[in-house]
Formats: sequence, structure tokens, C-alpha cells
Amino acid sequence: MREPAPYDVVVSKAGHDAGKLFVVVGTREGRLLLCDGKNRRLERPKCKSSKHVRTVRSGASAPAGDREIRETIALAAQEAAAKEEMLLGKG
Repeated sequence: MREPAPYDVVVSKAGHDAGKLFVVVGTREGRLLLCDGKNRRLERPKCKSSKHVRTVRSGASAPAGDREIRETIALAAQEAAAKEEMLLGKG
């Protein structure tokens, strides 16, 4: 599995935020800087180890702001839900 890159959408695997989606906005000292556009905005990203996240969707371009981050996360969540429905035979 590849290391999460900037602008990828990741899901947290550990901590009190387990299961939440974030966008990787950078790195600092070997740790990822994560934002969700709502609780964790671009001005105050969350630091998290890359071993505690899993890449859900590869990013294409840099998000312009918090709104674009929220839209990217919503799109990734819709894609994941559709994929799960397809795998379960509900769609």
C-alpha cells in the first residue's frame, strides 16, 4: 500500500476520530496534516501518523479552501457508499 500523498482523501483508523474522512493538505516532520473543512480547517490542520490512516481516494488538485475540502470529502463518501452497495448487491 502506498503512502498517502497531498490532496488524497483518507479515513482515520485510530484515535477518537476513527472512521472520519480527511484530506491530506501537507506533511510536517514525517506526519500528515489533515483537514476536514469543518472541525479541522486549513488554518489549523490535525497532525496524524500515516500508519493511522488509509487512503480512500487519490487527490487530483489542491483544494482552494475549506468548502472545497468538504465537497471533496462528500464526493469520496458518496463513491464509497455506492461501491459498498454494489458489493452487497443492493444496487
